[in-house]
Amino acid sequence: MRGLRSILLTFTCALPLALSAQEAEPMALPLGVVTVDIEDLTAEIRQILEEHGIPGVTIALVSRDRTIWAGGVGVADVAAGVDVTGDHLFRVGSISKSFTSLAVLRAVEAGLLDLDTPVRTLAPEVEFTNRWEETHPVTVATVMEHTAGFDDIHFREFAKVDDPAMTLFEGLAYNPNSRVSRWRPGTHMSYSNSGPGIAAYIVEKLTGEDFEDYVREQVFDPLGMENSTFRFPRDPALMAKGYGANGVTEANYDHIIVRPSGALNTSAAEMARYLRMMINRGTLDGVQLLAPETITRMETPTTTLAARAGFTYGYGLGNRAMIVNGHLFHGHGGGITGFSSRSAYSSELGVGLFVSVNRPSRGIADIWDLLAERLTEGFEKPAGAVAALSDRELRAVTGTYQNVTPRVQLMYVVTRFFDIRRVTLEEGKLFIQGIGGDEKRELIPVTAKSFRYQDEPVASVFNVVDEDGHQIRQAGSNHRRVSAAWPYFQFAAAATTLVLLISAPLFALVWVPARILGRMKTVPLRTLLLPLLATLAVAVAFMSFLLPFTLGGSSATLGTFSGMSLAIFLGSLLFVVLTVLSLYATFRPSAADTGRFVRLHGRLVSVACTVALVFLWTHGLIGLRTWAY
Repeated sequence: MRGLRSILLTFTCALPLALSAQEAEPMALPLGVVTVDIEDLTAEIRQILEEHGIPGVTIALVSRDRTIWAGGVGVADVAAGVDVTGDHLFRVGSISKSFTSLAVLRAVEAGLLDLDTPVRTLAPEVEFTNRWEETHPVTVATVMEHTAGFDDIHFREFAKVDDPAMTLFEGLAYNPNSRVSRWRPGTHMSYSNSGPGIAAYIVEKLTGEDFEDYVREQVFDPLGMENSTFRFPRDPALMAKGYGANGVTEANYDHIIVRPSGALNTSAAEMARYLRMMINRGTLDGVQLLAPETITRMETPTTTLAARAGFTYGYGLGNRAMIVNGHLFHGHGGGITGFSSRSAYSSELGVGLFVSVNRPSRGIADIWDLLAERLTEGFEKPAGAVAALSDRELRAVTGTYQNVTPRVQLMYVVTRFFDIRRVTLEEGKLFIQGIGGDEKRELIPVTAKSFRYQDEPVASVFNVVDEDGHQIRQAGSNHRRVSAAWPYFQFAAAATTLVLLISAPLFALVWVPARILGRMKTVPLRTLLLPLLATLAVAVAFMSFLLPFTLGGSSATLGTFSGMSLAIFLGSLLFVVLTVLSLYATFRPSAADTGRFVRLHGRLVSVACTVALVFLWTHGLIGLRTWAY
């Protein structure tokens, strides 16, 4: 019965596609001939690899009707000295979402699924929390467009990498606490790996097939992507090895808990076929695999405030708009242990490119820029539109904007101070700059509510108003307009608190030797010691939390029970106890018997500890058990 159901499903999916192929009209798109000097490119890429210590890279360059280059430079296996080829499988991380979206859209074309259906209706067994469910339900579209308001998957989900046999539902059930809508779904985009996993599970449930098998039948086989897989490849010899920071130590093959979001292994040769299909709006080598309107839907966001206002630049379904060497492209990037990848295509230009390196490095950006420049150098860069706005309309955009939708909510304890932008009007032009002194860039109006940068052909920044009346700047991230004084107040409060906390161990360098030498005997030890211990406790807890990120590590480090995760938990609880005791010791009546400076300093440090305690508590860091988070 299962086999019969699969055959019927395949026929159901193929029938509307065949009809659409008969009815499709040819698209009037330019058919420019693209030529690239591969030998010259190879030499330049090899130099970049050596400069950045990257073992190898696999590359696909395509035009509308052919693969220009699908090959590699460097090595796929350092120890064995195996050269990279276009057939080696590289782990492409979040590019997986593009293929998950194609699979979901095949189900949509077959009439099995409507993207606007609430997840609760289709899969009530998938746990999540949304207090706006009655008015703003979490739908298939919102989980795929990352607008459900969910946090990204949490520490213990990132750390769960050793169970390739785990089913998709088991992966989603492992830690549903990460799926809490932090704002009304269908308003703001914030990247979350659990969303595509939910959509994939719904397709799995509707079809009765494992999602990986469904993707094979409905996407990989029709595209001729024979070796691409969300599982470990059948032929291990095809698998390139990923490497750590030194480019020599082999990285683990981690099984991301939501495979549809990041587990794909694919090659340059097979990515070339995908890119050509996308360029040709669903057609590959004369065969219509997907309807043109399906490709358009994949590229088009529909569930953000900007999208509902009619703006189409942004993140669609596993597909984001991007500017490549001054041209509008669509595609996706991805990163996973040992690998980093990028892909993009332009139907207008009729070209596409894919790059994957087997050691995460900034060098991929250099390779990408080089390839993009060579691939598009024969095309004239389009001039973006410019709207003539009144002074009043321009001033309506100015102000200070703070990010209010962090991808990782716990990190907002730090990022809230730095992800702030200021828009100013100078001599009739709008400029935007980070509050920390980032590069000032001109914002060119395309309409009264949409703007672009100097090197962009289309608008990518949108000013909208949310349901609470707040002015929002949507441009990948979401920044709400705040008082101009608010960032300075935040910085001042944080700096004052930090200085006072640091002063405690510095003062200890004075009073500890003094006590040893027999001085300051009249000052109760608890008045001196408790503020110091409270400060040290919060320092240990907070630094243990930040250390994996500052050392270039992964949040998965905190997802297991370890000395570091235990230090965060115990250090934060100890901080609470010591802060209370410090307040009591420094403000109790007998504390007035100490010297004026000692008394004042102890009280100020105790107050600073209290401020820090409240701040960390409101950001969820007090008593945090990262191994269970």
